[in-house]
Parts: sequence; C-alpha cells; structure tokens
Amino acid sequence: MEQVLYKLPYGWEWQAIEDVAQIGADRGFVPTPDSEGNVPFIGMTDIDQETGQKSTYELRKFDDVKKGYTKFQRNAVLFAKITPCTENNKTALIDNVNCGFATTEVFPIHALDSVEPKYLLHFFRSPSVRSFLIDQMEGATGRQRVPLKALKNVSVPVCGLREQKRIVEKLDALLTRIDTAIKHLQESVTLADTLMKNGLSEIFESVKDRYEVVPLSSVVKINSGIALPKLFKNGFSDGDIPFFKVAQMNNHYENMVEPEITFNETVAKEHKIKLFPKGSTLIPKRGGAILTNKKRMLLEDASYDSNIMGLKADESKISDEYLFAFMRTIDLANFVDASTIPQVNNKHIDQMQIPLASIEEQADVVGRVNLLVKKVELMNSEIQIQLDDLHVLKNSILDSAFKGDL
Repeated sequence: MEQVLYKLPYGWEWQAIEDVAQIGADRGFVPTPDSEGNVPFIGMTDIDQETGQKSTYELRKFDDVKKGYTKFQRNAVLFAKITPCTENNKTALIDNVNCGFATTEVFPIHALDSVEPKYLLHFFRSPSVRSFLIDQMEGATGRQRVPLKALKNVSVPVCGLREQKRIVEKLDALLTRIDTAIKHLQESVTLADTLMKNGLSEIFESVKDRYEVVPLSSVVKINSGIALPKLFKNGFSDGDIPFFKVAQMNNHYENMVEPEITFNETVAKEHKIKLFPKGSTLIPKRGGAILTNKKRMLLEDASYDSNIMGLKADESKISDEYLFAFMRTIDLANFVDASTIPQVNNKHIDQMQIPLASIEEQADVVGRVNLLVKKVELMNSEIQIQLDDLHVLKNSILDSAFKGDL
C-alpha cells in the first residue's frame, strides 16, 4: 500500500521521512545516568495520547534499562507501534528531558534541521498518517505492530521553517481550544452520572423510611454462570437460545442482546447446558469487569458464562423490574473482595439491603427510576454527539494543516 500524496502549495515539497528525521538515536549514543545512577524511562502508560505534549517519565537505574529498551534523545517523537496503542494515538513529543530509555514498543523519531519537532509531532498525530501506518500493521491479531519498513515509506509535506512554526502555533491554539471544550463536556457527563446516582439513592432512601428493609439474598435466587462448554470454544450458532459471555456486557444497552453463540433445546439437553430465567438481572462476577459496574436484564431464557452472576426476583415479594432498578443504586466496587482478582460472591449479595415495598410502590419506584435514567441518557447522548463532532473537527484541522489549508 502506498501513501496518498496530494498536491502541495507552492514552496512545499514531499520528502522521505529519513530525509527530514532520524529514526532511532545517534549511532553509539548512550543516555548518561545522573549522580545516583538513574536515567529517565518512559513506559507506554507515560505517553500522552490526548495532546502528545504532556507525557511523564520515571527514573530507573541505568543498569536495569541499558539493555533491551529503546534509546531516545531530546525532542524525540515517540510513535507507538503496537495495537491498540497505535490506534489510540500514543504519539508524543518528549521535550521535558534531554534523553533516556523508553519501551521497545515505540519508534523514536528525531527531527533534523529542516523540520520543527512539533511539526513532526502533529504530522504523525494526523489521522491520515496514522491510518496509513495502521493499514500496514503485521502480526497476530491483538499483537499487531507497525513494521519499520512501513514507517520508512512515509513521506512528509515540508514547507519552510517559518511556515512550519506558524502552522504549529495555529494548531496548538486551535487544538487547545478543542481539547478544553472536550474536557468540559466530559466533566458534564461525569456530573450527570453523579446526579443520577444521587437521584437513584434518594428514591430508594425515601422508600426505606416507610418499608421493611431486608437482605437482598432473601428475595432473589442467585444463579452463577457456567463454564464455557467445549462445544462453544470455537464459536457456535445453531438455534435461538443465547449463550452470553461477560464481554458482551460492555455495550450501552440495558438488556443482554446480540449473542455471539446460540444453540437449541436438543443441544442443551445433550450437553446438559443449564438455562437461566428471563427477567434475571445480570452482573459481572469476577475480574476487572466488576469495576465497570454494568447491570443487564435477561430478556429471554438463556445461558451465560461463569464470569456472570444472575439475580432472579422472588416475584411473590418483588418484581424483576424493581430488582433491576434497585441494582442501579449499587456500586459493585464497594462489595468486591480485596483479592488479586476482584470477585462478587453470594456473601456480598447478603450485604445488600433492599426495601420490601408494596407491589404498587414498586411500580411507582420503577417508573421514577426509568424517567430519571432516560433524562440522563438523553443528556449524555446529546453531549456525546457534541464530543464526536469535536473529534471530527480536530482530525479535520490536523489533516488540513499539512495540505497548506490552515
């Protein structure tokens, strides 16, 4: 695949990356440790993917990093070469230290005299260049990398240094304004979510004042999921009964939808696959998924994996909808075991206290909760549209800058 080279303004020219920058540190260069034997080290988590200009570093012993890591010099642009970091725009200018070591999963790109380091930074953060390199990634799915040969095939639109500085100043000003707007919108989402949590808690606190409060475990049946049947290891689709994995809770739906695996009653009987009842409230049972605090409703009888716990209401006492509304108020992170792998167990369900309201009151609570949730979801949806528009604008500005249109 070749990079798309568009027509440039008068005085500009396309130049090969190796004519305007050096990939890697100078031959024979070795970062000098300080008086205590430390050198700056930049890991992937230290690289700023939002602006590319706010990366951090840590000090490590020179002897610990002198072999097996990537050397860089001042004003290096570190370009992440491994998925998903490349896609997430882990590309940053390192101008806060003179030199150091970095993760091996970056290319250090050092601007030569004909190019401003910040100009090179913005160029490699532009979506067209990133897409060009992403399309050439090699390796196994999940561990793909941009090969060095692909980076060496990049051409840079180069103008005079004075024009480069003007473009950089204009980009910095525009992108800072956009990033500030994005930050404020993201804060609005956080505030809206906080207000919703407080509103949900207030609804149930008012009910607790008027009704008996009982352990959640006394009004639900707890159904832990099953190990993934061997039959399903490589995927399976034969029937209309869903089998859900915990990863399928990572969407914006309230209900469990779009199963990757389906089966039929004959398969269920032959392989003794346990089915769980529709109306169950599902929560993550173990692992980092717990911290996402997702809750989902099961719309039909289905099966699910052992990383999921299902709670089915005792409908002689509470409705499925009331249970789901109550679980919205629960922060699962407050109940997990402080172990290496977070877990929610039956004992944690015992600790949750639910007001045993009348059936009529439960219906009223569900209506109030749903109304509050819908209002916040609508607000967040409108904010997300604005965020998407700002990201599109940001990408458009970056691409325009290197066509001489800024």
